[in-house]
Amino acid sequence: MSKPAEEKSYSAPGRVCLYGEHQDYLKLVVIPAAVDLRTTITLQKNQSNKIKIKSHELEKTHEFTVMRDLPLAFNDFDYFRAIIKVLFEEKKINEIPGFDISISSDIPIGSGLSSSAALLVAWLTALDDQLNLNLTKLEIADIAFKAENQVLGVNCGIMDQYSSSLGGIFSLDCNGPPYNTKSFTSNFDSIIIGDSCIRRSANKPLTILKNQINKGFEKIKQESDFKLATLTFDELENFKSILTEDEFRRLFGVITIRNITLQARNELSKKSQDIELLGELLTKQQDMLRDYLEVSIPMLDKLVKESINVGALGGKLTGAGLGGCMIALAPGKEEKIAKAINAAGGKATICKIDYDGAK
Repeated sequence: MSKPAEEKSYSAPGRVCLYGEHQDYLKLVVIPAAVDLRTTITLQKNQSNKIKIKSHELEKTHEFTVMRDLPLAFNDFDYFRAIIKVLFEEKKINEIPGFDISISSDIPIGSGLSSSAALLVAWLTALDDQLNLNLTKLEIADIAFKAENQVLGVNCGIMDQYSSSLGGIFSLDCNGPPYNTKSFTSNFDSIIIGDSCIRRSANKPLTILKNQINKGFEKIKQESDFKLATLTFDELENFKSILTEDEFRRLFGVITIRNITLQARNELSKKSQDIELLGELLTKQQDMLRDYLEVSIPMLDKLVKESINVGALGGKLTGAGLGGCMIALAPGKEEKIAKAINAAGGKATICKIDYDGAK
C-alpha cells in the first residue's frame, strides 16, 4: 500500500484599508494593513484527479474534476477554479493532482475584510508549495487578482490580494504594473474592527460607484488631458457645468481621499509619526465616504461616532461600504473602544497588524 500523502496547512490574512478607500480600482495610491484574522486551507493529495473541498464556516462541500478548460460552477467555491484557470492560462502548470481540502476562517464573509482575497491567496500559496511553482509573493498577489477580477468578474482593485500576500502596512501605487510598494513600521500595533453585522455584496456598490466616477472623469478628459492622480479642486470646479451632481460629488470625494492618503503616506514615512494626525485623517475619510461617495450606512456612522466619543483618535468604514466593518485607531484604549462598539450594537475585534502575509 502506498503511504498517505502528508497533510499541510496554508493561510493568508484579511486586511483593513487604512487610507485610500475606493482608490485602488482608479489606479491611485492606497494604504492597507493586514490583520491577524486568517483563512486557513488544510490539504493533502488524494489518489484521484478531483478537488474535494469542505468549508467549516459555510457548512458546505464541493467537488470537481481538474481539467485544462475548467468551467466555473457559479457557486461559493469558484475561487478554487479561478486560480487553476489562471495557472493553466499563464502556463504555470501542465497538470494538477487531486486534493482533499478543508477551509476554516476567522475572517467574516462579506464584511469588507477581504475574505475572498485571503482564500485566493491561501489556495495559491498552497499550490505554489505543493507543485513547486516558485512564485514570489508579488506573483501570488498578481495571479490572485487576475483570478478574482478577470475570471470571476469582480470589480475589485489589487489592494486586497497584495495586502493578503505581502502582509504588514504599506503604500501601494495601483497605477501599474509594476505596482510600487513602500512598507512602513508603524507606531501602533493594533486596530479595533467593528463589524456592523450587516452583510452586503461588494460587487454591486463598487460597480455603480465606479461607473459614476469614470463617466464624470471621461467628460473632463474630453475637454483636456487631465489625470485623476493630479486633478485639482479648482480644475474640477471649472468642469462642474458638464457633470451631473452625482459625478461632481463622487469626483470631489475621490480627490479629497487621494490627498488624505498621500498625507498619511508622508506621515507614515517618518520615524516619529503623529498618531493623532493619522487618526484625524481616518475620520476625514469617513466624512467623504459618507457624504460624497455615499457608501456608509447609519450603523457604520454610529460605530465610528461612538468610538471617537470614548477616546478613539479616529475611525472609518473599511471595504466597499454599505455594510461590513469599520475600524478605529486608539492606542492604549483598545478595550474601552471595543466595549463601546459592542454596546452600540456592533461586534468588536481587537486585531494586531499581521506582518507575515501568506504562509
